[in-house]
Amino acid sequence: MRCLRWAIAAASLAIAASAVLASCGGSDEAPPSHWEQTPTAVLTVADAAPSETPQPPKEFRVAFINLNLYSPLTEAANNTIAGDTFDERLSIVIAQLKAFEPDIVGFNEASWTKEHGSAALRLAKELAMEPIYFRANPWYPNDPKEKSDALVKQVGFEEGELILVRSGRYPIVGNKTGQYVLDPRTSELGERRVALHVVVNGPPTVGEVDVYVTHLTGGGDRVRRLQAADFAVWVTKTRGTGPTIAMIGQSDASGVSTYEFYSNIGLHDAAGKEPIVTCCRESVVGEQAPLTARNDYLMSDRWKPASWSLFGDVPALRADGTALYPSDHNGLMAVFPIPEEPAPAP
Repeated sequence: MRCLRWAIAAASLAIAASAVLASCGGSDEAPPSHWEQTPTAVLTVADAAPSETPQPPKEFRVAFINLNLYSPLTEAANNTIAGDTFDERLSIVIAQLKAFEPDIVGFNEASWTKEHGSAALRLAKELAMEPIYFRANPWYPNDPKEKSDALVKQVGFEEGELILVRSGRYPIVGNKTGQYVLDPRTSELGERRVALHVVVNGPPTVGEVDVYVTHLTGGGDRVRRLQAADFAVWVTKTRGTGPTIAMIGQSDASGVSTYEFYSNIGLHDAAGKEPIVTCCRESVVGEQAPLTARNDYLMSDRWKPASWSLFGDVPALRADGTALYPSDHNGLMAVFPIPEEPAPAP
């Protein structure tokens, strides 16, 4: 991210703006800056009228992945692998999610760039789901939204947290959607970490479901653990009495675990106690060493998944026979059984 951070800092000082723009891309598409205030319009695609009454679903499907399509970025300025494979890798993610047929998908670091446009909008359109997005970077402390919008346009880049909802089946409760900036910040160089909260009207026997996504900093164990504690407090204050689903990523592959902050508020790993790894590949092209770290968690409370699995862990083969991974992270999937009868009141 060094190039992007340099670009943000340079733009904030209004120095060499044209050089920054030239280094960060070249399309004129405007960033989705309005998402911070108002959820976007429903992008679902109406299905043809069925000839028979469809059977109610028996499963509620959730997926989560760090969608840092610009990662891994090396220090070498002439390494263009991340950008060159961006569209291919996004297509792999879309294909795997279509096969899974999720009701909820959470993404860390969903990006918009001048060169590639909005990954969030493409995902929403291809998967026929409604997107709710909250920008994390770039955003300097105390800057109003308008100033951050101008900075995004100037540097040609932004990233944030994204939740997609199959709202044609499970409508979003709009007045309960929330956004939160985690404390403390990662740095003063235009970086912050945020959390997103969406409430959906789940299956009739389940009721409202609180869904959260966040991505913790790479600023070291102390800062990250403070952010995890802050996130846990926010979840406790904002969730309802029904099921909670939380999707949590962090940047440091070798960092100290933050799991206890989540388990203390009732959240539990969809994978149970099974040891799994989700991070991080040195490259997205070619044979890669086995992953060694656990950076990404799909967790729930008051609703236990029947099964879980990884995705994005097996590469696709390109036309020339080389392996291509969708991200430097593995994604997680979980299937929650829909009960035939409502759970008894606590």
